[in-house]
Amino acid sequence: MPKSASLAAVQMQYRLEDYRSVEAFRERVLGVMRAVRQRAPKGDLLVVFPEDVGLGLIFTQDFERVQTAKTMVEAGLRLMERYQINAFATEGGFAGATRTLLRTLSPFVERVYHEVFSEAARVGGAWVVAGSAPIAQGECVHNVCYTYNPKGERVLVQRKINLVPLEQEAGLNLCPAPRELPTVNTPAGKLGVLICLDGFYHELIDQHAKRGVRVIAMPSFNPLPWTKEEAQGWETGLLAGVQKHPDLIGVNPMGVGGFFDVRAEGQSSIVASRVRTPDGSGYLARAKSKDQEEILIHPTP
Repeated sequence: MPKSASLAAVQMQYRLEDYRSVEAFRERVLGVMRAVRQRAPKGDLLVVFPEDVGLGLIFTQDFERVQTAKTMVEAGLRLMERYQINAFATEGGFAGATRTLLRTLSPFVERVYHEVFSEAARVGGAWVVAGSAPIAQGECVHNVCYTYNPKGERVLVQRKINLVPLEQEAGLNLCPAPRELPTVNTPAGKLGVLICLDGFYHELIDQHAKRGVRVIAMPSFNPLPWTKEEAQGWETGLLAGVQKHPDLIGVNPMGVGGFFDVRAEGQSSIVASRVRTPDGSGYLARAKSKDQEEILIHPTP
């Protein structure tokens, strides 16, 4: 049986200046981790950061070069110039050049992403689902989420299976991952991770439930205005997916803010079967705002 443990969803606000240096990113993440630990009850803690928390690291080494860009594409073109990647001469055109750029930057991004979140887990004495970052594997670049135990050891790697338009050929040109669903045992129960859009594929939730998963972390980044219609659409994802699995809890932190012209809004939540919630809504906790930083905490029984 899982022990009592608190679950935390971090609705983190992304600001370009937090990626101006490795130390700035480190202090930002550790500051959030300290805030979560101060608010959470004593004992075991599982903290979930939002998707793309590591994306801004692609700008860190060349921050002065890109900081005045107006759009993500302009920032990318400045980086291509810096690394002598010709968008017109590269095989695959601009999409191929984008892939080459991300592969070039991946060793730095992966190292900083790993080191900072490993430290955050140790400092907070917590299990940490570290949102995600673009990380290369061979010729491909995937949207990858690392999970750490309180010793700072990486214990789970989940790659995003289903990509949104921003991640497809006209955007970051990432590769969709195969349907691999690793799990890890935590004090809150067996944990599985589904990155953003993957949580809308209920067959993946069902697979996790059949394997005994008790907590699904769904790090998310929604680059669209949080209208009434958008909010209703999100209820067809993790909230709807856990309804036929009474033992499941879903933790869905959403990144807000963003980079250049790519801006995100959303309301983070911790969800479960409606019969487990006092008001029958399915929400154990839900953010009050769509564009401000918040921390949601829910103690499990």
